[in-house]
Amino acid sequence: MPARTARAANRMLNREPFDALDRLSPAELERWWVRRLRSVFTIAERELPFYRERFAAAGFDPASLRTLKDLDRMPIFAKADLLAVQGRSQSQRVGIERGADAPSSRTTFSLSSGTAGTTFITHTARWRRAQGMSSCRAHWWAGLRPGGSLVMSAPAWHSYAAIQPFIAMHFGMRCVVVSGTYLPRFADRVIDAIVHFRPRFVTMFLPMVFSILDAARRRGIAGTELFAGATSLVVTGAAITPGMREHLKELTGVERVAEIAGTSENLLAVDCPRAEGLHVVPDTCYAQVIDRKTGLPAADGDRGSVVHSALIPYGSLYLRYDSGDVGVINHAPCPCGLPSPRIKLLGRWEDCFTIGARTMLPYDVQLALEEEVPELKGAACVITREGLAEGKLRLLLIEPRGASGTSPLDQARAALARRFEVAVEITPVRDLPLRFKGVPPILSEREAQL
Repeated sequence: MPARTARAANRMLNREPFDALDRLSPAELERWWVRRLRSVFTIAERELPFYRERFAAAGFDPASLRTLKDLDRMPIFAKADLLAVQGRSQSQRVGIERGADAPSSRTTFSLSSGTAGTTFITHTARWRRAQGMSSCRAHWWAGLRPGGSLVMSAPAWHSYAAIQPFIAMHFGMRCVVVSGTYLPRFADRVIDAIVHFRPRFVTMFLPMVFSILDAARRRGIAGTELFAGATSLVVTGAAITPGMREHLKELTGVERVAEIAGTSENLLAVDCPRAEGLHVVPDTCYAQVIDRKTGLPAADGDRGSVVHSALIPYGSLYLRYDSGDVGVINHAPCPCGLPSPRIKLLGRWEDCFTIGARTMLPYDVQLALEEEVPELKGAACVITREGLAEGKLRLLLIEPRGASGTSPLDQARAALARRFEVAVEITPVRDLPLRFKGVPPILSEREAQL
């Protein structure tokens, strides 16, 4: 399709682009990415010791980057590499921090998630401005519009906390800060903020949504009443299945339930209204899914390691960084008109488990449950370590209220056994801890009851 025709199609399909970048064709965006990546890599080689050494060892010259395929020659690194440097230097600095010593930098720090060790991430004033504007794009795609209130939902240790106020100011919104942290025991405070300020746009860590709904129910407030007036509910922290999305819509009455995937290391992607994968936010990062065996880009739809390169060259700069996430990617044009590919983070490699002839993620179990027995969409469950040790898929699962006739759990047991070709046991439980709702964790049976 000629570029002019593609731009016209984009304007028709994506009726409210954030800016001109959203109007590019996929081919135009690729060329934009190449220029931006070459510039960022050149800065990294010139100013950052970590990359200067790695580029030299790999014989990689940033000036030679002419197509996205040229990235294949650049080494990939992971958190373990940063932890090793951090351990040797006994410092939070690892040689990827740009501009942190400038007098005007107003440097702050956030932390990585800590699932595989904790690293420190440097943020400067210039990073906060640039990342803030790029994050405005992501929130625009998710349905945020000017005015009203924005309830701050990021924990202070996460990089998102550094840019949420920028988003609120850019859109002329009131910032609402809730005291306490986003843990179930503070859910009442979040409810008070939502009831008082009635935000149209709510973003929340997925398990916390269930904590809020449960606390509201105890106060006699239905989920649809609590979220009355909200037009977008954006969840993060875990991959959601199509059934979970519908379940959240039913519980809250919110028309648009979107998923956003973001890491402290500057990966950012968000649903469009089609909800068929998360569009990479193009001025935050360039993201790929890499085949673990070949080290080359995986085919669309095939699982691999999510590797991304940050495009904002301030503060801690992550280039060709393996975040430890399992993902799939889709480069096919999206009917919404946005030009960037769609990516789906399915879980972390450390959460994979092998049973029978299959290696799976908890996401696969949740998806199978809702596809085989639709009554179980959104059902909370736990995968037990004891079952996996015995070569079985043993689930603790809350049976839906009002189930009659053939139990949905009996149907699920037989369907999963056929689908995965393994022995399946499902034990009904009255409840599970709120912190586990939304995504099935792998726990011992004792941990699941704490």
